[in-house]
Formats: sequence, structure tokens, C-alpha cells
Amino acid sequence: MTGVAEALPAVASRVDRELAEREAALVRLRRQFHGHPELGFEERWTAATVARLLGRLGLVVRNGVGRTGVVADLEGGSPGPRILVRAELDALPVREAAGEEFAATSGTAHACGHDAHLAALIGIAEVLAHHREELRGSVRFCFQPAEELLAGAAGMISDGVLEGVDAALGAHVLAALPYGTVAVNSGPVLSGADFFRATVAGGAGHAGTPGQFADAIVAAAHACTALQALVARETSPGELLVAGIGSVRGGNAANAAPEEVALLGNLRWLETEVERRAMHRVEEVFSGVAGALGCSALVEWTGHAPVLANSPRLASAARESIEADGLAAVIEMPPLTASDDFAEFSQRVPGLFLGIGSGGPGYPPHHHPAFRVDERAVLGTARVLCRSLLYAADLGW
Repeated sequence: MTGVAEALPAVASRVDRELAEREAALVRLRRQFHGHPELGFEERWTAATVARLLGRLGLVVRNGVGRTGVVADLEGGSPGPRILVRAELDALPVREAAGEEFAATSGTAHACGHDAHLAALIGIAEVLAHHREELRGSVRFCFQPAEELLAGAAGMISDGVLEGVDAALGAHVLAALPYGTVAVNSGPVLSGADFFRATVAGGAGHAGTPGQFADAIVAAAHACTALQALVARETSPGELLVAGIGSVRGGNAANAAPEEVALLGNLRWLETEVERRAMHRVEEVFSGVAGALGCSALVEWTGHAPVLANSPRLASAARESIEADGLAAVIEMPPLTASDDFAEFSQRVPGLFLGIGSGGPGYPPHHHPAFRVDERAVLGTARVLCRSLLYAADLGW
């Protein structure tokens, strides 16, 4: 590719200036989304709001893509590639405790930053719509449901969201990085993941009469403990594996043992052989431990995301484009043991996934009840993602 100075799209500086002029409006929009969080595949208000805002721009909007997703295409004034840019619609089943005046009160919260991504992508659509005749190729704005379930991207792909797409771009605010920093990796960015539900079944009975039934709670507790041996004693040094349980539910009274205990867990990994082995052993651990204690266990796999890796070509272009105008300090960081089913897009077309600094020391981590975003990162996300988009369109596909 040519250098940044030679490849700079003429529209880039004007678009960047117009995004900056919209910063206050984008922050207000982010707060509006923040106050109306919805869980995966239940994002009806969010999707309707997105569709309404896109429709005002004269874009052809498709609703119900991958169940609750929204897609809109912006056609440029000259031939070129079709670049997909994604934001996420869904929130988490977390009760918010950040103490902000616009906080949600529903027991569901945008405790990961998807509200910031939504506002940023709407801002990009608004500005680029005013410059459509100057654009090369086209932009497909993709608002994906159920990212937190690792289930939304696959449905959108089945409904054709990648048809005619040459590359896919996404970004995520990162609480661990200070504002003004952008992580651009040339390769792996996020680990792969598998979600599971384990149901341990025993026999119900009076809590004061042990010996008359198999105790599912005791069996589930031992299985949780045994699961950690997969990482501590069965994973070689240098291999990455995380195995954890995020939810345990069983019983409603202190003096009555339940028939079943349901556990929700996850695996994180970078190598498919580690994934394959760990999935097999999770099933063996639950079955073996439960069986040894007179119970039974069933493991069901409920969500999956591959390792998310950036296209080196797109990463190089993004790095140059961000550094050229001093939009942010660019770093490369080790892959995070978080996951995102944006990886389903980037496994099928060249992909770029950016980490946008939105916190730093003192900021609670993602998925924490007190999670918050340095709101300067809303504009920061829009600027960096839009600049990367314009350069991706200018790569000469």
C-alpha cells in the first residue's frame, strides 16, 4: 500500500471534524441507550431506536436480521469494496451500581460498553450519509444482537449479512486502558470461548434426613472444585485455558434439598486442540463427580466464539491512519481472555477489531455492577473506527 499521506481519503479530515461537532449529541445518545438496556434477542426498543435513526438518514434499513438485528447499507458515489462495521445491541443481567444519574433501574445493565459502541456507530452513519457521494464503495452498518450470549453473529450470517462484504470492522471500549490509547493487534486479539450449562440431578428430600437421597448440591459443589484441575493440573505451561462457573442455581429453602442444580460456565482458549480437550474433560468431570456421589449430570454447550484475530493488512492500515493525525496512542497488547462473536465475521472475511481506551486505574472491570465509561471514548470510538473504515475502503480491493 502507499503511505498514509498519499492514501489519505480527501473526505477523512472533514468527517473527523463533523464527528467532533456531534460529541455532545453522541454522549446524550449513549446515555439514552444506557438507560434502556435489553438482554440478548430481547433488544426490541434498542433495535427500533437504531432503525428509526438510520431511516432518517435515507438508508434502506432491514430489521429482524438474525432475529433482532438491524442492518443498513450506505452506497458511496464511486465503485469500491463493501465494508461492514458492527456494534452490539445487547446488555447484561447485572444490577447496575455505578451511581450515575442516567443509570438503568431494571436489573439489566450496559455493563460492558455496548451503549458507547451504538452511539459511535450511529454518529459515523450520520456523518458519512452527508458525504456519500465522496465515498468509495459502500458501508454496511451492522447492529448485532446477543453478543453476550455469543449467539448473535451466526444468526446474522445465516440471514446474509456478509453477502458481498469484503471486510468487517468492529471496536470495543476497554476499561483497562486509559482514554487516548488504542490497541491495534496484528493477529490474535481475543480468546475463543465455549459456554455451557451443566445440570446435576439428585433426589429431593428433607434436609434433615441425609442418606435418603443423593444430594445434587454437594455433587455440584465438588464438580465446581474438580473443574479447576483442568487448568491447574491438565494444562501444560504455555497453553492458555480458563475454566469458570458464573452461575449456580438450586433449591429455594434451607430445609429442602432440590432435585436439580443448574450451573452456567465457560471455557476460554487460544488453540483448538486445547478447546477440544477441555470440552471433553468438562463433560467427564461433571459426569464422573456426580456419578461418584449418586447423582447424574448433563452438560449442554450453549454458545461458541472462535479466536478473534485481526487481518495484518487491515491492522497495518488502521495503525497508520490513527497515528497519521495523532488520533490516539497506538499499542499492541497480548490477547485478552475475553471473547466476542465478531470472530464469526472475521473468520469469513478479513477483519479488524480495535480496543479503545475508556478507563484506566480506578475504573471497575467489564461486567462489574459499577462498570463505567470515560465518555470521551464515545467520540474516540467513532473517530478511530471511522478513520479505519475510510482507509479500509481505500486499500484497493
